[in-house]
Amino acid sequence: MKILSNFLITIMIAFAALFAHTGLYGHSGKPGYHIIIDTDGAIDDLRAVTTLLACNDVRVLAIIGSQGTLTAEASANKSSSLLKFFHHEGIPVGLGRSLDQKLPFWNGFAGSVPWGDSDSVKPTHYPESTSLLNEVTKSYPQKITVIALGALTNIAGWLTANPDKIRQIDRIIWYNEKNLKQGYNYQVDPDSYQTIKKLPIPLQIVSNDRSDLVCDKPFVQKLDSARSAYAGHLADIMKNLGVSDPGTQLHLGLADDLVPVFLTCPIVFTSDDDRQPATYTLEKNIPANYFNELMATLLVSGSKPNNRVFNEFPANPEIYKKEIAEIMQQTIADYGLPEWKSVVLTNEIHGHTGIYSIIGVKMGIRALEYFNVGVNNLEANTYAGNQPPLSCLNDGIQISTGATIGQGLIQVNKTILPIPTVDFSFNGHKIRIELKKEIADLIEADISKGVQEFGMSESYWLYVEKLAYRYWKELDRHEIFIITVTRDA
Repeated sequence: MKILSNFLITIMIAFAALFAHTGLYGHSGKPGYHIIIDTDGAIDDLRAVTTLLACNDVRVLAIIGSQGTLTAEASANKSSSLLKFFHHEGIPVGLGRSLDQKLPFWNGFAGSVPWGDSDSVKPTHYPESTSLLNEVTKSYPQKITVIALGALTNIAGWLTANPDKIRQIDRIIWYNEKNLKQGYNYQVDPDSYQTIKKLPIPLQIVSNDRSDLVCDKPFVQKLDSARSAYAGHLADIMKNLGVSDPGTQLHLGLADDLVPVFLTCPIVFTSDDDRQPATYTLEKNIPANYFNELMATLLVSGSKPNNRVFNEFPANPEIYKKEIAEIMQQTIADYGLPEWKSVVLTNEIHGHTGIYSIIGVKMGIRALEYFNVGVNNLEANTYAGNQPPLSCLNDGIQISTGATIGQGLIQVNKTILPIPTVDFSFNGHKIRIELKKEIADLIEADISKGVQEFGMSESYWLYVEKLAYRYWKELDRHEIFIITVTRDA
């Protein structure tokens, strides 16, 4: 009974820590973990990177493709396809150093696993890893955790060439076997481990010493039931691989998957020796199904709105006006609860359900999604002026992104462009998002039709409101905008 009690206490503390720290309501405005990921393209890396992208309290600054399971370029391509799939194209991908050695026998299997839509990734000239890491850390104000899912080659090379960057690194979390020299990530480049070990940076090694931590049917079922785009994507990939086929089990042991859980919930891990660097493994008295629960919790944590007042944002159709209640279920299913929340709040603050304010919300949510950040992190420069109806766009931008006048994060440019256009900046990178001309022309034509038919009467505003409901429901933020990468901010 004592063992069971200790186990239950550990589980309760673990879940309390997860829920208290992450909040579970959308990507945090002020995340607890600022990370750089280095991946060699293995299937467990796919699961680990996806989980890190999904975590509410984690901000991914860059991903480096390294050689190990795949070539560095293939690893970078896998990462790019995953980011594009989740619309996080604003997270930069770098190319690590190539090594003069053969790839492992499981290379073919790993290369066949789709991380995203490979057809959507065009041949890319990736920046070299050291130059990219220097760029993303150049003026970043927070301490950074390096997540190494392959060999330590690129991290060692970067820090050796740039020792001034050592002070910006909080720690390095590395997956490897408990018996260090038997680990593939060690064997790929033993010298890089020795280099990292000598640096004044804490190195934490995560390992799986349990045979029951595998990507089996219960694991996939838990992902399937998590109801998030991230978990659903992993579940679909695992089901297509046929996780029940004994021939694939070699590739489905949970390994790098443990790293996101260790990062965000270290209380469920233990280190049973005094060696330095320490190796951390999952507590032996925690059943595999509880680990699956922790993974699913992380995968859903970034998919809900980041509330400040509500425990849960109101999603009961009975409390909404009839016209809004009718579109609620499908709209949330199509575009997510964060967009719904922002449109609802914008309509209330704006004073009416407006077309351009809704376009502003969809544009702002798309910008947050692009950089994979929470509210209060983007700077916005709008070209919508101060005259309605176009200026109504500004309200939607402020509510959806938190780039408000009070925060000092939004500027209304003196230049006014006829098509809704906003520049967004984050960590030295700038993009321009503009509404596609055919959508802008359609909106203008619909508004002109209302003016001609009703004048500026009450009937006109009812007409505009009905149009806004239609646009709210039908316009997909992933299809209605043009995104252009502009010069660095």
